Amino acid sequence: MKPERILVALQGSDSDATSLKAACELAPLFDADIRGLFVEPDPAAYMLWTGPGAAGASVVSSAIDTVREEAAKASVEAQRQFDEAIIAHDLKDASFKRIIDSPSEAAEQARLVRLLVTCPRAAAGKGTLADFTAACLVEEGCPIYVPRGGAIPPKSICIAWDGSKEAARAAFAAAPLFQEGMEVTILHSARNLDYHDRAASAPNRLSHWLTARGVEAESREIDGKSGLGDGLLEAAAKADLLVAGAYGHSRIAQFMFGGVTRQLLTAEDGPSLLMAH
Repeated sequence: MKPERILVALQGSDSDATSLKAACELAPLFDADIRGLFVEPDPAAYMLWTGPGAAGASVVSSAIDTVREEAAKASVEAQRQFDEAIIAHDLKDASFKRIIDSPSEAAEQARLVRLLVTCPRAAAGKGTLADFTAACLVEEGCPIYVPRGGAIPPKSICIAWDGSKEAARAAFAAAPLFQEGMEVTILHSARNLDYHDRAASAPNRLSHWLTARGVEAESREIDGKSGLGDGLLEAAAKADLLVAGAYGHSRIAQFMFGGVTRQLLTAEDGPSLLMAH
């Protein structure tokens, strides 16, 4: 048994292949075992009553049975892909679990886990794993890794740094990926920061932390004139991985008014993303 755990969220579709490959490649870097998780929401909790009487109850019951049958098939496919990936990467410590629960309760599976690996679609708030992924990140504080094609192990990493606790947690989560001689760039901006925040966001605070780990980092200021999210994505376009804190401000405000976090999570292109709240 390895000292760390990586959780990979599965849905029994083609998108599982990318998440599984990333999880298996990350496992030795984190000295972690792999836990595959198929989250099946209870269909009864999502079905609306179709009307009074036995006829309405019969329709609902039939629909629930159909949803459960499809979920069972998807679970079998998810486990098949999981088993094949584990064998292909010659990993010994791995387990697969299927659970039927609400997204927030299912997210309890992310406790004591170093990373949740989830597909870009779920990170962007789409599909069956969207609510589960959000609950792991925000409610459980589990860092998420979104594979978008960046090399593993990464050869170049960009870190979005504003001195916040969220950004610090993201850096800590990515610590096993920092290796001597790799290209690391600290992306920072004083835009929209008050005096206290500007002092905390000084890039040398992070660069000293990296130097102690044998990594010499460059710093680059993002002007943010076209939007900080756009600036970060543009600066990190050629990197393998972007490390960033999530929801430094109210998540409700981020949802209503946009925000850097939402932009990074919904970006279709760009590097892989490691994010922590």
